[in-house]
Amino acid sequence: MDASAPAAQVAPPAAGNGIRKLAEFAGRAMLAVGLLVLLGWYLQLPPLTRLMTGATSMKATSAIAFLAGGLALLGCARRPRGGLACFLPNLLMLLLGTASLLEYIAGVDLFIDHLFADPEAAAHGNPPGRMSQMTAMAFILMGLQGMLVSQQRMPRLTHLLAGLLLSLGALSLTMAGYGYRIGVIQVLPVAVPTAVLLLFGTLGWLVLQKPMGIMRVAYADSPGALLLRWAAIPALLMPPLLAISIRAAEQLLGWTHAEVIAAVGYLSGVGASAMVIGMAWLLHHLDHQRQKSERFQDAAYTDALTRLVNRRGFDEALERMLLGHRESDHGFTLLMIDLDHFKRFNDDFGHLAGDRALQVTGQVLLGALRPQDIAARFGGEEFAVILPGTDMIGARRTANRLLQAFHAQEWPHRPVTASIGITNSHPGDSAAALIARADTALYAAKSSGRDRACENQVTTISSVL
Repeated sequence: MDASAPAAQVAPPAAGNGIRKLAEFAGRAMLAVGLLVLLGWYLQLPPLTRLMTGATSMKATSAIAFLAGGLALLGCARRPRGGLACFLPNLLMLLLGTASLLEYIAGVDLFIDHLFADPEAAAHGNPPGRMSQMTAMAFILMGLQGMLVSQQRMPRLTHLLAGLLLSLGALSLTMAGYGYRIGVIQVLPVAVPTAVLLLFGTLGWLVLQKPMGIMRVAYADSPGALLLRWAAIPALLMPPLLAISIRAAEQLLGWTHAEVIAAVGYLSGVGASAMVIGMAWLLHHLDHQRQKSERFQDAAYTDALTRLVNRRGFDEALERMLLGHRESDHGFTLLMIDLDHFKRFNDDFGHLAGDRALQVTGQVLLGALRPQDIAARFGGEEFAVILPGTDMIGARRTANRLLQAFHAQEWPHRPVTASIGITNSHPGDSAAALIARADTALYAAKSSGRDRACENQVTTISSVL
C-alpha cells in the first residue's frame, strides 16, 4: 500500500557524514604528501619528491600549495563556515597558482621557484622549481572554489568550478609524467602525486558545497544515491589508472605498440567486467533490502484481515493529502463507509462469518476504486476512502458505484449493504474536522434509511435497487 507509506527521507545525516569524510581524507592526504615532498626537497632526495611514482618530481611550490589546501579542507570539513582560517590558505593557493601562470605568460621571474635547487629541470631545459602550467591553472580554480565554499557563496559558480577541476584533474592524471606541446607552448609534465591530489582535493571541496544537481542524489538515501557513491570514484579513476599502468609497462618492460594495444583492450575489458559485476552485486543487495523493507512496511501499514490500509496508514495519508491541499490546492474527497446492521450479522452467524464479510468488503472496495484511491479499514466495520483529485460530482459517482458493487457481490449467508458519508476537503481543514464532517454525512445516510450515501447532510443519493 504505497499510498499510505511515509514519505522517503532525503539526505539523512548518515549519508552526509559519510560523504564529508572524503573531504577530511583529501585534506589529510594533501598535508601528508606536501610535508613529505618538502622534506625530500630539503634533504635533496629525488625519490621522496617523486614519492616513487615516476620521473617527474612534485615542485616545492606545489607542495606548499597542497599544504595550504589541506589545512583549508580540514578546517572547512569540521566547521562549514571556516572564516579566515579557511579563506587565507585558499587565497595562498590561488596566489601561488596565479604567480606561476603569470611567469609563463609574461616571461617574468617572481622568485617563487627558487626555494630549492632543481638540477633535473635545468638539465631538461625546463624552468627550475616551477610547477606545470596545468598545475597552476588547477590551483587557481581550486583556491577560488575553496574561498567560495568557505564563505558559502555563489553555489552555482562553485559547482561549475568543481566540474572544470574534475575534468582538469582527470586529464592531469592521464597525462601525468609526460610533457607535450600545444602550438608554440611547451606544457611541462605533471607529477603523478600532484595529479592524484588535484583530483581528490576537488572531490573534497565538492562534497563540502551546498548540494545541487547530482550532489543532491549523492546525499540522498536511495538506491540511485548508493550506486553513485559506490561507482563514481572507480569510474573516474579507471581511465587514468589504466593509462598510467600502460605507460609504466612501456617504460619498464619495453612493450611494442601492438602489445600496448592488446593490453589496453584486455585491461579495459577486465575493468568494465569488474564494474559490471560490482554493480550487479550492489543492485542485488539493494533489491534484497527493498524487499525486506516492503515486507516490514506492509506489516506496519496493512490491515491483516482485509488487506486494506490500516488506521495508522490512513492517518498519515490523510495528513499528507491535507498538506498538499494547503500548499498547492490539490483537493480531494473523503468517504466514510459503515456496514449496515453488522452487529446483527455477527450475532446471527458468528464472528468468523463476520470476519469473512469484512474480507469481502475489502475486495469490493479494491475492485470498485481507482489505483490512486486509498481504501482503509478505519475501525471495526467502518471503512474510509480517500479520492485524490476528485470533486463532489466525482465522489457521488464513486459512492454510487460502491453501492452497486455491494448489491452485486455474493455475500456469505445474506446480503450486506453499506451507508456512505461524503465530504470534500478545504485548504484550512484539519484531519479531525474533515473526518467529523464525513461522519455527520454518514450518520445522515443511516438516519434516512441506510444503504445510501449522503454528502454533508444535504444531498442524498438514492439506494440502487
